[in-house]
Amino acid sequence: MAMHEAFGVSPFSESEQALIARIDATWTRDKALVELADNLQIALEVELATLPIYLFTYYSIARTVAKTEPAAGFPSLPISRFADQAGGLVMSVAVEEMLHMSLAANLLHALGHDPQIYGKSPGPYPTNLPGHTKLGPDHQPLLIPLASFSREQLWRFLEIEYPATVDAPPEGSHWQTIGQIYSYIRSIIGSKWIADTDFQRGQAATQIQPSNYSPNNIDTVYPDAPFDFAEPVAPPLPGSTASVTRFASRGDSHVGSHQLLVVGDRRQALQAIATISFQGEGFSHTRIDDSSRQELSHYYKFLTLQSQLAGYRVPDADHPLPALPRPPSPAKQQWTAAELAQVVFEFPKNPVADDYPPGCREFAQIVGGLYQYMLIMTEAIFRQPPDQQKRYFNQSLHRSMIWILDKILRGMRQIPLDDAARNDPKFNPDRYTNPGGLRLAPTFENVDLGPRYLAFENLKQMVATFERSYGEAPWYAHTVRDYVQMIPTLPDVSDCWVSRYRGAAKFPGQPPAKVGKGEARHACMGLNACKGQGRTRDNACAGQGYCSTALRYNYAEPSKPLVADHTCHVLNACNGQGGCGLYGTGEEQDSPGANACATLGSCATPINAERFSTDGSNRGKSVWLRARAVFATKTWPSLRDKNPKLPESPPPVPGTKADPNLFAFGPTIEWIQDYSGQGMTACGASGLSGAGSCG
Repeated sequence: MAMHEAFGVSPFSESEQALIARIDATWTRDKALVELADNLQIALEVELATLPIYLFTYYSIARTVAKTEPAAGFPSLPISRFADQAGGLVMSVAVEEMLHMSLAANLLHALGHDPQIYGKSPGPYPTNLPGHTKLGPDHQPLLIPLASFSREQLWRFLEIEYPATVDAPPEGSHWQTIGQIYSYIRSIIGSKWIADTDFQRGQAATQIQPSNYSPNNIDTVYPDAPFDFAEPVAPPLPGSTASVTRFASRGDSHVGSHQLLVVGDRRQALQAIATISFQGEGFSHTRIDDSSRQELSHYYKFLTLQSQLAGYRVPDADHPLPALPRPPSPAKQQWTAAELAQVVFEFPKNPVADDYPPGCREFAQIVGGLYQYMLIMTEAIFRQPPDQQKRYFNQSLHRSMIWILDKILRGMRQIPLDDAARNDPKFNPDRYTNPGGLRLAPTFENVDLGPRYLAFENLKQMVATFERSYGEAPWYAHTVRDYVQMIPTLPDVSDCWVSRYRGAAKFPGQPPAKVGKGEARHACMGLNACKGQGRTRDNACAGQGYCSTALRYNYAEPSKPLVADHTCHVLNACNGQGGCGLYGTGEEQDSPGANACATLGSCATPINAERFSTDGSNRGKSVWLRARAVFATKTWPSLRDKNPKLPESPPPVPGTKADPNLFAFGPTIEWIQDYSGQGMTACGASGLSGAGSCG
């Protein structure tokens, strides 16, 4: 049986077979191992290079918020729904690029190498990608800018994801398409010099585990039809937000047992590479990347957006496209640049911190420093004890990305680079031709935080110095200050590099699981274990409490959890307090209110009735109904064992005389916000959480 048949991946092409024969005949085993590791590091850096490009453009899109007054009209206006679709598709690609970077890092770690990520972002922009000489139809060096969403920026995206021809030659240092890099790596793995045991040099348990990846979240989904904010409907009923939601990613979009694959032999190595190639360029040169033919490849996602912009045509002499996959026809509704201006923030092109006015300059450097520290925390994943990795991942990477960096970047775009910038001696008028209309944007520069064992301390010092000088500046204090002040509460991973022992990262202490004698904190209405445990403290029975009594995790002082609801994934302070539905893996979202520990819960409490799961078997369905089902099957039997007088199933939460079933789907936003006056928010940028967005 041929190796590719046994491994469940595509057969080697004629060009790959020719390279394998040459490697077998002319290389040595040592050369094969060195070339394999070196090119995997290049591949990792290519994946890393795309992240700032996609994220910069993503944050220029006003998905649900008004860029200017009057508002763009989400979700009633088609132009605003297009912006949300564009944001969802771009973010879905960025999420999969993070997956690809993780797969390349796992491959390196399996070979016994430490993946190098810190300081490896390209810069300054515009930039070529590592190892590239020519790409796409123009055969010119690729210079990719940091730029706002536009027709021209989408052409740059298409060049990044440009598909190789069916029998494109494998290339290491002189590739034209990213697929050729992985074809080169495939060929080395397929040679006689590489054995299964070569991928067992690094501990499999300390690779990034599949439980840390979910293809969909609230930022990758988008609506394809209007829905009514004023009259929210619980999912999955017609008219609910879930009923008009489209999911950008599919669960079968991978080769092998998991999308984020732990690599332990050649078969898994080739499967990891196949996932990267199919998701980017497409499956067998089609527009899709998965066997169920439901998810578009990165290339075709961007091409689909391009077809909806004025000026797109087929054929296009200025921007020629490959014959395969066949380009889509121009969309019936094509948006002009003037119309896009309603939903796109005007960012400076290829910004650098030194060109910003005082204050903004130092602030941009902090943001760049945070991004670099996130890369250090990514490297530290491989140095965690296996039983601590999930918690570490949540408290470091997930929290820094979703809860800190995301909120800072959303706040930055509210800060104008006004005419006062002209008075700054370092202001560059050639770079910023219209400072009055520009907004502050991240630069994603390789900010030097010093050696890894000093990086966190240096980052904290940057924040402290900035606070002393600019902490009260209105443009800062009113937009992003609260999130910047969270940076020093991230895990300090210095010990990973000053100790000869792996897995010595420091973690916040475990907060108490209970507060008050016999009281069990819970995530939402109807999930309480005893009477008198609802928010109103006057419920008569278990399962009848009015809403959550959850604790919010206090990262600054872990021994003092805050008595408050939490708004996002990983912020719960105790067990049984995960709300689910917005972020988290499918497994986490399938058990709302049943998480085992602090920070392992998924998403906001209380669980508003409008919320739906974005991943797992409950995807598109009510989170609260799932939480009640989990409560009824897992918690209720044990409660009855202790108190046989309880009914056989949890009683309904009391409604009103006029409507006894008022809370049949859980607490509504109207009840929480308007009637109770409590207010509520939940993470996510799509506006589909039912609770608005903390963006």
